[in-house]
Amino acid sequence: MSNIAVLGASGNFGSAVSAKLEQQGHDVVRISRSHGVDVMSPEGLERGLDGVDTVVDALHIDSLGAQKSIEFFTRAARNVVHAAQARGVGRIVCLSIAGAANPEVNHRYGYYQGKAAQENFYQEADIASTTVRSSQWFELIPVLVHRVTKGPLTILPSMLMAPAAMSDVAAFMADVVTEPRPARNEIVAVRGPQVDSAANFARRILAAQGSIDGVQPKAIREAPYLGRGIANGGLIPADAHVTTTTIDEWLGA
Repeated sequence: MSNIAVLGASGNFGSAVSAKLEQQGHDVVRISRSHGVDVMSPEGLERGLDGVDTVVDALHIDSLGAQKSIEFFTRAARNVVHAAQARGVGRIVCLSIAGAANPEVNHRYGYYQGKAAQENFYQEADIASTTVRSSQWFELIPVLVHRVTKGPLTILPSMLMAPAAMSDVAAFMADVVTEPRPARNEIVAVRGPQVDSAANFARRILAAQGSIDGVQPKAIREAPYLGRGIANGGLIPADAHVTTTTIDEWLGA
């Protein structure tokens, strides 16, 4: 079994993938500020990677701005690479977003530009890495609805998507981390089994639950304010592993 460090382990996804790895019998070092290690501190991060074979980067920043996102993800990736090299870590596995590196998709969305910068840093670094490009998760739809609801009206971005259950993506990520992989850098992708608009997925959640995480819009509309790339399927990865949980199964669970 392996010693695996999970960065961002206090977040929902980081916690989920940590649990999956532990269920497989691996020793997991959970790294986050709440666990006493700040990835923005190179020295503290180095100490956290003592004896670690693989690093999983599941870091997140709650920012939509391009400058802040790019600065955070680039600086964090640089610190991770330097600490990993200093401690003899063999591989980095990074969670990213399908389509985030595509300029037609990210040009109006600063967070995606930050993820694109993170991907590029890891792919160019002199250490073996795997970038896992995930489609959106069902769990992100309520978050998006909260952001774009004003009174009785929800206006979602025109967004064609193939969302997956976060637990399915965490399981796929754990398998990628622990399976034998190529010696050099690679990119893999994962998506959900159904393709539809974000608005239609939100309507299905509303119809099944009567609200969307406490929000009860009278009408759900959509508009292409994030651009054509997102509207026309730029968030759906090609040649991806397809998970099995449908929206109805997720709602039932």
